[in-house]
Amino acid sequence: MADRLHAGLAHLITRLGAEDPPTSLDDLSDRQLLKHAAEALGNEADWTGLEFPYPGFEAPAANARAKAPRCSIVLAPREVVLGHEAPGLFAGSMCDPEEACWVEVVLAREWRQFERCPRYAASFSDRAMRMAAQLATDERIVHARLAWIVLASSEERGRTDLGSWERLAVAEGLPVGAPVIRSAAMPEVQGNTACITAIVPVQRF
Repeated sequence: MADRLHAGLAHLITRLGAEDPPTSLDDLSDRQLLKHAAEALGNEADWTGLEFPYPGFEAPAANARAKAPRCSIVLAPREVVLGHEAPGLFAGSMCDPEEACWVEVVLAREWRQFERCPRYAASFSDRAMRMAAQLATDERIVHARLAWIVLASSEERGRTDLGSWERLAVAEGLPVGAPVIRSAAMPEVQGNTACITAIVPVQRF
């Protein structure tokens, strides 16, 4: 999975650089990067879902209308059916959430619009922590991963920050494994020169 994500984004960097005028990952929106990540990760999956509801979500009694949070990417051998759906005759062409791999994408940009992005640090200290906890606590998710896309001023900076995040996550008791990290150079357009990707396994609590 780490190699698929890396290869997909490395190919994208090359393609964007060949445009006239040349562009880079910095020119893409968060939504566009999510779609490219889904294409790369879903290259060997028979079915890919984007922003799919968490399968084990139960609305709290105080807010019965609360909607389930959504997972960035879901990879499965067949279309995933949620508990409230009734596939009927189509049951054989669908699969349960437990068979799928649920992937949350964490995008961190050190530089954005030629300025240091104020959300960069929070991607590590807050957003990724919440995503890992969400994956680990859903009773119907068996296979889970975090997929990091870090656009940084250097490969060393990105790798250092991912290492610091791993130590923080473990210290906080999150059931995460060691990140499988890859990197690719990218043209400096807004201050970022490296795209560091990582796949992090997430176990259940």
